[in-house]
Amino acid sequence: MNTVEFDETFYRAAYPDVQSAINSGSLRSGLEHFQMFGRQEGRTQISPFYNEQFYLNRYPDVANAVMNRAFISGIDHFLQFGLAEKRTGSLLFDETWYRQRYPDVANAVTAGMFQSGLKHYRFFGQTEGRSGTSFNEFAYKQRNPDVKTAVEAGSFNSGLEHYIAFGQFEERLGNFTGTAGDDTITGFGSISELSGVDIVPGPCLIGGSLTGGECLTFQSSGVNEVDVLIGGPGQDTFILGRLEVTRNIVRTVPFYVGSGNQDFARIQNFEGGRDIIQLAGAPSDYLLESIEGNVHIFRNNVGLFQSLPSPDLVAIVEAVPSLGEESLIFVQGSLGGSISFLSPSP
Repeated sequence: MNTVEFDETFYRAAYPDVQSAINSGSLRSGLEHFQMFGRQEGRTQISPFYNEQFYLNRYPDVANAVMNRAFISGIDHFLQFGLAEKRTGSLLFDETWYRQRYPDVANAVTAGMFQSGLKHYRFFGQTEGRSGTSFNEFAYKQRNPDVKTAVEAGSFNSGLEHYIAFGQFEERLGNFTGTAGDDTITGFGSISELSGVDIVPGPCLIGGSLTGGECLTFQSSGVNEVDVLIGGPGQDTFILGRLEVTRNIVRTVPFYVGSGNQDFARIQNFEGGRDIIQLAGAPSDYLLESIEGNVHIFRNNVGLFQSLPSPDLVAIVEAVPSLGEESLIFVQGSLGGSISFLSPSP
């Protein structure tokens, strides 16, 4: 077995009988028990980075295989095939996202320096402050100094661990962000923000001048990306644009503008009256069209953007036939004005 996924302390805490057997000298370790007995017995709590129910719910093909006894359990599949296939074992770590977000890790795995991105994260990435999933670790700890202090004190392994256990139920905001490539971002919690673009810690700038410390910086704007943003059961804000302050100028930065219909966000699980879509610019900069039960949001590129394709597809809101103005916010100017509808206004 690839032992990188096995956490000795976690396994012993989950199974007191194993700890008792070790204390009595019947076993040398929890790993020995799992390899000799636990795996065949269907014991699955081998690591905080694997959750049996999560894995089976996420991958119905595995659940069916377990039901048909092709595998003893989901963890049996995960150890044999799942990790190599970049499948995700829990909310705490996403193998595919991690390798895409950190090319140095992907290169190290390819070169055989690490068995997986998970191994790198467990032994290096977590202490380096890297995010193991699309959950933006830096943003959460920056917004919640008490959590940052608790992580530094060892009370939690990460901000995400706190968010899963407490933060999401305390209505603390969770930021879920992507990479400069194509991403699938899934939010969860009472209040969340989802963005498919690359947002990482960087030097703080105000008016173009360094102020010291670290702040969130945008490394991409969605150009040449097709991202899937999946809302959770709480209140979600889908970020499709932002403001950028450079010296004395406040500039709007719309996302997914530049390649026409080739770059856009695909928004899923949007609930009107609860969720919000954030756009950069004025309402008159956008066109909405209902196509086959989905709302398409286009950027009407004029003025400074006149050299770009127009209209330029920004997002497709799936399974939503229409959007009211209460579902949209604009980060420049007032919320007044009107939105142009290519189809009859709802």
